[in-house]
Amino acid sequence: MDDEDDWVGTPPEGRVTRDRSDPSYWQRSFPAVNVALGLLGVLVVVVIVLAAT
Repeated sequence: MDDEDDWVGTPPEGRVTRDRSDPSYWQRSFPAVNVALGLLGVLVVVVIVLAAT
C-alpha cells in the first residue's frame, strides 16, 4: 500500500507554506456558526422548560 503522507520536497496541492499561513483566521468570528450555536442554545432551553412542566 502506498503511503502518500511521507512526501519530501514541494508540498502537495492544498498545503499553505508557513510564510503564507494566517493563524489568526481561526480566532475570527464566524457568523453562521454563532447563529447555529445560538439557535441550539434556545432549543435546549425550550426542551428543558417543556420537560419541567
